[in-house]
Amino acid sequence: MTKVFAAFLFTALLTTQCWLAASPIASSPITAMVFSPNGDEVLLGSQNGLELRTWPGMLMVGTIESELTQVHDLKFSPDGRTLLAAGGAPAEEGVVEVIEWVNKKRVRRIVMHEDIVYRVAWSPDGRRWVTAAGDGMGSVVDAASGETIARYEGHSRALLDIAFFEDNNTVASVGVDQTVQLWNSSDGTHIRTLDNHVGTVNAIAISPTKPTTDADGPVTVATISEDRTVRLWQPKIGRLMRFSKLPSVPRSLTWSNAGDRLYVGCNDGRVRTVDSSTMEVIDTFDANVGRIHELAMDFEKGLILVAGEQGFYTHGFLRKQ
Repeated sequence: MTKVFAAFLFTALLTTQCWLAASPIASSPITAMVFSPNGDEVLLGSQNGLELRTWPGMLMVGTIESELTQVHDLKFSPDGRTLLAAGGAPAEEGVVEVIEWVNKKRVRRIVMHEDIVYRVAWSPDGRRWVTAAGDGMGSVVDAASGETIARYEGHSRALLDIAFFEDNNTVASVGVDQTVQLWNSSDGTHIRTLDNHVGTVNAIAISPTKPTTDADGPVTVATISEDRTVRLWQPKIGRLMRFSKLPSVPRSLTWSNAGDRLYVGCNDGRVRTVDSSTMEVIDTFDANVGRIHELAMDFEKGLILVAGEQGFYTHGFLRKQ
């Protein structure tokens, strides 16, 4: 195949929204996924461990050593030097492995909860990271020392997702108790609870378009729930802005880099694109991976990588954002 024809084929696939690559049926669900800092590799996590593949070709490169029984989240530090791999064993232990990315070596293994760690999040300045765990607690960890510096115990049931605000101090967590809760990462003090959902809240994502001054308005976040809704909030002022109900339970969530779209992976294996200004579903495609656990966006290439019960699927979308 000539380089000219190959380039033409790639462009044609993107503009027709065709799939580009799909995995065979996976031996275990892919439950965690992240692009490498330089964007030319992708790391997949499952009960089989950590698997490194090329991007966007999805060719197997190798594995990274991990002792996690289950892998539920993978997050790079803001400077790209450190990877957190979170998981553990249900009802036994919640573990975070700290991996130095340059040499792909683990530098710490921290057992910090009595149930599995579902999610981790870095503070924007990279000095702290925080956990969301099945024992109903969130822990704040000093990135340099690995020591826990604060805990939050405001949820009555398991935490499923967590996010840091740009102020490096405010944290939002969601979970099985159907609430969105804001708290202080320095001492674990409670700030506010939002409880409009009527089902387990599965995920939270902060809009990439952040106000530069108070006059520009408060930060917007999106949440998804077992009540089949996607909701937009301004949580620092306690305001529910608008919501949309979907045909299937949403499981994973990510924003466009312009903040005008939400991409939602659902239990029926479909990815739905929601216009954040109207909350209307403007596009849907079947990812052919069963229930969806993770979405990763490459806006430069115009690609969505979807991971779920039956492997991974790469899809092109019309509009680079």
